[in-house]
Amino acid sequence: MLRTMREGSQRHPWILWLILITIGITFVIVGAWDYQGSGPNTVAEVGPYKVSRQEYLRAKQRYAKFYREQLKQDDVKDETIQQLALDALVTNKSWRVLADQFGLAVSPQELADSIVKLDDFKKDGVFDPQYYQRLLAANRMKPSEYEKQRHNELLIEKAKLLVSEVTTLTPAELQEVKDLNDRQTLEGAEPDLKAFEQTKMQFLLQKKQRALQAFQAELRARGDVTIHEELL
Repeated sequence: MLRTMREGSQRHPWILWLILITIGITFVIVGAWDYQGSGPNTVAEVGPYKVSRQEYLRAKQRYAKFYREQLKQDDVKDETIQQLALDALVTNKSWRVLADQFGLAVSPQELADSIVKLDDFKKDGVFDPQYYQRLLAANRMKPSEYEKQRHNELLIEKAKLLVSEVTTLTPAELQEVKDLNDRQTLEGAEPDLKAFEQTKMQFLLQKKQRALQAFQAELRARGDVTIHEELL
Protein backbone atom coordinates (compact mmCIF):
# COMPACT_ATOMS: atom_id res chain seq x y z
CA MET A 1 0.00 0.00 0.00
CA LEU A 2 2.78 2.44 0.92
CA ARG A 3 4.66 1.68 -2.29
CA THR A 4 1.45 2.24 -4.27
CA MET A 5 0.94 5.61 -2.58
CA ARG A 6 4.48 6.73 -3.31
CA GLU A 7 4.31 5.71 -6.96
CA GLY A 8 0.87 7.20 -7.42
CA SER A 9 1.84 10.51 -5.83
CA GLN A 10 4.84 10.80 -8.14
CA ARG A 11 2.74 10.26 -11.26
CA HIS A 12 -0.25 12.31 -10.11
CA PRO A 13 0.63 15.00 -7.48
CA TRP A 14 -3.03 15.96 -7.06
CA ILE A 15 -3.73 12.53 -5.59
CA LEU A 16 -2.07 13.62 -2.34
CA TRP A 17 -4.95 16.05 -1.80
CA LEU A 18 -7.86 14.01 -3.16
CA ILE A 19 -10.89 12.82 -1.19
CA LEU A 20 -14.62 12.45 -1.55
CA ILE A 21 -16.86 15.55 -1.69
CA THR A 22 -19.07 15.70 1.36
CA ILE A 23 -22.52 15.73 -0.19
CA GLY A 24 -24.73 15.82 2.90
CA ILE A 25 -26.57 12.62 2.04
CA THR A 26 -25.19 9.12 2.31
CA PHE A 27 -25.42 8.32 -1.35
CA VAL A 28 -25.92 4.64 -2.12
CA ILE A 29 -27.11 3.54 -5.53
CA VAL A 30 -29.74 0.90 -4.86
CA GLY A 31 -30.33 -1.41 -7.76
CA ALA A 32 -28.10 -2.15 -10.69
CA TRP A 33 -30.38 -3.68 -13.28
CA ASP A 34 -30.16 -2.39 -16.83
CA TYR A 35 -32.52 0.28 -17.97
CA GLN A 36 -35.06 -1.26 -20.32
CA GLY A 37 -36.54 1.86 -21.88
CA SER A 38 -36.07 2.84 -25.48
CA GLY A 39 -33.45 5.27 -26.72
CA PRO A 40 -29.91 6.00 -25.50
CA ASN A 41 -29.14 4.77 -22.01
CA THR A 42 -25.96 6.67 -21.07
CA VAL A 43 -26.34 10.15 -19.59
CA ALA A 44 -22.68 10.58 -18.63
CA GLU A 45 -19.29 8.94 -19.10
CA VAL A 46 -16.33 9.23 -16.75
CA GLY A 47 -13.33 7.55 -18.29
CA PRO A 48 -14.44 4.00 -19.13
CA TYR A 49 -17.41 4.17 -16.75
CA LYS A 50 -20.92 5.04 -17.82
CA VAL A 51 -23.80 6.55 -15.85
CA SER A 52 -27.01 4.94 -17.06
CA ARG A 53 -30.25 6.84 -17.31
CA GLN A 54 -31.74 4.47 -14.74
CA GLU A 55 -28.96 5.29 -12.26
CA TYR A 56 -29.55 8.97 -12.87
CA LEU A 57 -33.32 8.75 -12.39
CA ARG A 58 -32.93 6.78 -9.16
CA ALA A 59 -30.43 9.35 -7.87
CA LYS A 60 -32.86 12.18 -8.62
CA GLN A 61 -35.60 10.34 -6.76
CA ARG A 62 -33.39 9.91 -3.70
CA TYR A 63 -32.44 13.58 -3.58
CA ALA A 64 -36.03 14.71 -4.17
CA LYS A 65 -37.18 12.43 -1.35
CA PHE A 66 -34.48 13.78 0.95
CA TYR A 67 -35.52 17.39 0.38
CA ARG A 68 -39.20 16.54 0.68
CA GLU A 69 -39.11 14.28 3.75
CA GLN A 70 -36.01 15.38 5.67
CA LEU A 71 -35.76 19.08 4.87
CA LYS A 72 -39.53 19.57 4.37
CA GLN A 73 -38.92 21.45 1.12
CA ASP A 74 -41.34 20.82 -1.71
CA ASP A 75 -40.33 23.75 -3.89
CA VAL A 76 -36.77 22.74 -4.78
CA LYS A 77 -36.15 23.34 -8.46
CA ASP A 78 -35.75 20.29 -10.64
CA GLU A 79 -32.50 21.79 -11.96
CA THR A 80 -31.08 21.67 -8.42
CA ILE A 81 -32.03 18.04 -7.90
CA GLN A 82 -30.69 17.23 -11.35
CA GLN A 83 -27.30 18.79 -10.62
CA LEU A 84 -26.98 17.15 -7.21
CA ALA A 85 -27.72 13.73 -8.66
CA LEU A 86 -25.35 14.16 -11.59
CA ASP A 87 -22.52 15.52 -9.43
CA ALA A 88 -22.84 12.59 -7.02
CA LEU A 89 -22.76 10.04 -9.84
CA VAL A 90 -19.78 11.67 -11.55
CA THR A 91 -17.96 11.79 -8.21
CA ASN A 92 -18.65 8.10 -7.69
CA LYS A 93 -17.28 7.18 -11.13
CA SER A 94 -14.27 9.47 -10.61
CA TRP A 95 -13.30 7.42 -7.58
CA ARG A 96 -13.45 4.29 -9.73
CA VAL A 97 -11.08 5.92 -12.21
CA LEU A 98 -8.73 6.74 -9.33
CA ALA A 99 -8.90 3.18 -8.00
CA ASP A 100 -7.94 1.90 -11.46
CA GLN A 101 -5.02 4.32 -11.72
CA PHE A 102 -3.67 3.02 -8.41
CA GLY A 103 -4.17 -0.59 -9.49
CA LEU A 104 -6.43 -1.34 -6.52
CA ALA A 105 -8.27 -4.66 -6.40
CA VAL A 106 -10.83 -6.53 -4.31
CA SER A 107 -10.40 -10.27 -3.83
CA PRO A 108 -13.37 -12.67 -3.88
CA GLN A 109 -12.76 -13.34 -0.17
CA GLU A 110 -12.83 -9.62 0.68
CA LEU A 111 -16.09 -9.27 -1.20
CA ALA A 112 -17.70 -12.26 0.53
CA ASP A 113 -16.54 -11.10 3.97
CA SER A 114 -17.93 -7.61 3.44
CA ILE A 115 -21.36 -8.94 2.45
CA VAL A 116 -21.78 -11.38 5.34
CA LYS A 117 -20.87 -8.61 7.79
CA LEU A 118 -23.66 -6.29 6.61
CA ASP A 119 -26.50 -6.07 9.14
CA ASP A 120 -29.04 -5.70 6.31
CA PHE A 121 -28.62 -9.37 5.45
CA LYS A 122 -28.59 -10.80 8.98
CA LYS A 123 -31.31 -12.57 10.93
CA ASP A 124 -30.75 -13.03 14.65
CA GLY A 125 -27.30 -11.55 14.20
CA VAL A 126 -26.16 -14.09 11.61
CA PHE A 127 -25.92 -13.80 7.81
CA ASP A 128 -28.84 -15.65 6.21
CA PRO A 129 -28.27 -16.62 2.53
CA GLN A 130 -31.96 -17.14 1.82
CA TYR A 131 -32.92 -13.80 3.38
CA TYR A 132 -30.11 -12.19 1.37
CA GLN A 133 -31.55 -13.49 -1.90
CA ARG A 134 -35.15 -12.60 -0.96
CA LEU A 135 -34.21 -9.04 -0.02
CA LEU A 136 -32.34 -8.55 -3.27
CA ALA A 137 -35.24 -9.99 -5.25
CA ALA A 138 -37.58 -7.53 -3.53
CA ASN A 139 -35.33 -4.76 -4.85
CA ARG A 140 -35.31 -6.28 -8.33
CA MET A 141 -31.68 -7.29 -8.11
CA LYS A 142 -29.81 -10.52 -8.74
CA PRO A 143 -27.00 -11.55 -6.37
CA SER A 144 -24.47 -11.13 -9.20
CA GLU A 145 -25.67 -7.55 -9.78
CA TYR A 146 -25.47 -6.64 -6.10
CA GLU A 147 -22.06 -8.27 -5.74
CA LYS A 148 -20.76 -6.23 -8.68
CA GLN A 149 -22.09 -3.08 -7.02
CA ARG A 150 -20.56 -4.03 -3.68
CA HIS A 151 -17.25 -4.80 -5.40
CA ASN A 152 -17.20 -1.27 -6.83
CA GLU A 153 -18.06 0.23 -3.43
CA LEU A 154 -15.12 -1.59 -1.84
CA LEU A 155 -12.75 -0.32 -4.52
CA ILE A 156 -13.95 3.23 -3.88
CA GLU A 157 -13.52 2.77 -0.11
CA LYS A 158 -9.93 1.64 -0.70
CA ALA A 159 -9.21 4.67 -2.86
CA LYS A 160 -10.64 7.02 -0.21
CA LEU A 161 -8.63 5.33 2.54
CA LEU A 162 -5.44 5.49 0.52
CA VAL A 163 -5.84 9.21 -0.14
CA SER A 164 -6.89 10.08 3.41
CA GLU A 165 -3.79 8.33 4.76
CA VAL A 166 -1.46 10.64 2.85
CA THR A 167 -3.38 13.92 3.12
CA THR A 168 -1.99 16.44 5.59
CA LEU A 169 -1.97 20.18 6.16
CA THR A 170 1.24 22.09 5.50
CA PRO A 171 2.97 23.93 8.39
CA ALA A 172 1.64 27.22 6.98
CA GLU A 173 -1.89 25.86 6.92
CA LEU A 174 -1.57 24.55 10.47
CA GLN A 175 -0.41 27.99 11.57
CA GLU A 176 -3.47 29.48 9.86
CA VAL A 177 -5.66 27.09 11.85
CA LYS A 178 -3.91 28.10 15.09
CA ASP A 179 -4.26 31.81 14.33
CA LEU A 180 -7.96 31.40 13.57
CA ASN A 181 -8.51 29.44 16.77
CA ASP A 182 -6.64 32.06 18.79
CA ARG A 183 -8.82 34.83 17.35
CA GLN A 184 -11.93 32.92 18.37
CA THR A 185 -10.69 32.34 21.92
CA LEU A 186 -11.87 34.88 24.49
CA GLU A 187 -9.13 37.11 25.87
CA GLY A 188 -7.55 35.58 28.94
CA ALA A 189 -9.12 32.17 28.34
CA GLU A 190 -7.21 28.96 27.79
CA PRO A 191 -7.01 27.76 24.18
CA ASP A 192 -9.81 25.33 23.35
CA LEU A 193 -8.05 22.22 22.06
CA LYS A 194 -11.33 20.63 20.95
CA ALA A 195 -12.20 23.70 18.88
CA PHE A 196 -8.68 23.65 17.41
CA GLU A 197 -9.11 20.04 16.26
CA GLN A 198 -12.53 20.82 14.78
CA THR A 199 -11.13 23.78 12.85
CA LYS A 200 -8.21 21.68 11.63
CA MET A 201 -10.59 19.01 10.38
CA GLN A 202 -12.64 21.61 8.50
CA PHE A 203 -9.49 22.91 6.79
CA LEU A 204 -8.48 19.36 5.88
CA LEU A 205 -11.89 18.47 4.44
CA GLN A 206 -11.95 21.65 2.38
CA LYS A 207 -8.50 20.87 1.01
CA LYS A 208 -9.55 17.35 0.08
CA GLN A 209 -12.72 18.64 -1.56
CA ARG A 210 -10.74 21.10 -3.69
CA ALA A 211 -8.44 18.28 -4.72
CA LEU A 212 -11.30 16.11 -5.96
CA GLN A 213 -12.68 19.05 -7.89
CA ALA A 214 -9.23 19.56 -9.44
CA PHE A 215 -9.07 15.87 -10.35
CA GLN A 216 -12.48 16.03 -12.02
CA ALA A 217 -11.45 19.20 -13.84
CA GLU A 218 -8.39 17.32 -15.10
CA LEU A 219 -10.60 14.49 -16.35
CA ARG A 220 -12.83 16.98 -18.15
CA ALA A 221 -9.84 18.76 -19.68
CA ARG A 222 -8.63 15.44 -21.07
CA GLY A 223 -12.08 14.77 -22.47
CA ASP A 224 -12.62 11.90 -20.04
CA VAL A 225 -15.90 13.29 -18.69
CA THR A 226 -18.84 13.60 -21.07
CA ILE A 227 -22.32 14.73 -20.04
CA HIS A 228 -25.18 14.09 -22.47
CA GLU A 229 -27.28 17.10 -21.52
CA GLU A 230 -30.07 16.17 -23.93
CA LEU A 231 -30.82 13.03 -21.88
CA LEU A 232 -31.08 14.74 -18.48
